Amino acid sequence: MKKNRFPPWAVSVLLAAAIGTPCAYAQPLEDAGVTGSASAATPAQNSKAIRKADRRLAKQVRHALVQVKGLDSERIVVSARSGSVTLGGSVPEAAQSGLAVAAAKAVSGVSNVTDSLTVKAPGQ
Repeated sequence: MKKNRFPPWAVSVLLAAAIGTPCAYAQPLEDAGVTGSASAATPAQNSKAIRKADRRLAKQVRHALVQVKGLDSERIVVSARSGSVTLGGSVPEAAQSGLAVAAAKAVSGVSNVTDSLTVKAPGQ
């Protein structure tokens, strides 16, 4: 029979410490009574919102690629940054590269498409 790694008293001490530890929550600047320094939090919030918008745009482009008949989008990688979309990875035929670029350009919010796709036959 295998012995426990922790003696029973150690488990109870850890449990009591975890339960007895008060939780601290950050307060928004407006609630904390701080005035005039709300702009300090703005760059991080803007950066987060921009990354979220870029992820959403890349997802919309990936969805558009999947919908294109005759396009094998399985090995296509999409990245987006401020409306500029880059298509990477590979397609099995050169004609599919044009299909992918056209589909990406048709997505709302895309301002520019960079085609970095390579042509590789399946299995390569």
